Amino acid sequence: MQNLFYKKFFIGIFFFTILVIIFLREPCWLIEGSLKPDALGYYLNGKSKDFLENLFFVYPGTGALMFWSNITNSIITLFPINQAKILANYLTLLVYLFIFIYIYFAKSVLFINYKHKIFAIFVILLSPPMTPEIWMSSAHLRGYFGILSFILLFQDFKNDKIIINRITNFLIFFSGICSIYAAALTPAYLLKFYLSKNKNDLNRFIFASLAFFIQFLIVVYYILTNISDTPRFDFEISTFYSYFYNVPIRSFFGSNIPKIIFVETEIYKIQYFNFFIYITLISSLIFAFFYIKKKKDQNSNIIIISLILISLLIILGTVQPGFVGGRYAVVPGVILIFLVLRFFIIEKNYILKNIFFLLLISSFVVGSIEYRYLSPLPKYLKCIDNNL
Repeated sequence: MQNLFYKKFFIGIFFFTILVIIFLREPCWLIEGSLKPDALGYYLNGKSKDFLENLFFVYPGTGALMFWSNITNSIITLFPINQAKILANYLTLLVYLFIFIYIYFAKSVLFINYKHKIFAIFVILLSPPMTPEIWMSSAHLRGYFGILSFILLFQDFKNDKIIINRITNFLIFFSGICSIYAAALTPAYLLKFYLSKNKNDLNRFIFASLAFFIQFLIVVYYILTNISDTPRFDFEISTFYSYFYNVPIRSFFGSNIPKIIFVETEIYKIQYFNFFIYITLISSLIFAFFYIKKKKDQNSNIIIISLILISLLIILGTVQPGFVGGRYAVVPGVILIFLVLRFFIIEKNYILKNIFFLLLISSFVVGSIEYRYLSPLPKYLKCIDNNL
């Protein structure tokens, strides 16, 4: 009985701490409310539509369905701007908290114990990939639903409650219609079923496929109707350079440390520097390939496939050719951190295990520092009152 009390007490304190951390990043979001430019544009556009039109609207420039963002917009357009902007932020907060609660209470084959679960929550809350650009933005919740879909891949249906399993099945579909990132993970669900040959994994692949099919039709229609003026699908070799900096480097070392080392010293101007970066990236990929092949760990295989799928999506789907940073690097950055976490869990070699540990600690410490006070994009944390 006493152990149960302490367990509940810890849970209460932990989630209260999470709320405090969210609040302190910039209190005005939850006190006064504000809408970022994209969300404000959606709100103003939605004022001329009815509830159902807003619910199923596909916004120009996105080319995919963002169902939760539509739910938010359908609700807030019923209110004046002053009420709408704070309501939108609390609906966004609801998504954050739901993801954290699901991670903590659902069984997982990736986050094996509560230490892993708590670390995973902090990764999603304050690691370097979680750029201020998407903070408290209902328009960019698709990144969070992409992360949620990745987490759902590893829910342990064999040891979890039946109700959690059913909720997970629904969430797989729901995440897919809320985020193109989530829909892109459908082949990972297929791989999971192929490896397990389990009926539950087949059901989850079917739920993921339904969402994928809906998003696929919308994306194809968008491409066909905007093929002449869309900047998407314009590939440039500099994309690899951008990817290397914004995903592997920033995920573990943030923005400030790399800028001090590479920008302020102007080392990037050295001849063949870009060539060195490409070689480093290719070498890292080769090392990862042989490492995963040697380990023969199914969860690692699923994580790496997920990372490849999302990376291909952002490389081909970016609206800024050659650039895959900012909001585009959120989901692959988090998946990469979880891949290193998996390596840390399964690794027996003392040296390699400590290298993975140091990378995880670096990501946590740097992310905590850049979360508010040394933010690389402080303007995105401000509640600028442009909501008129």
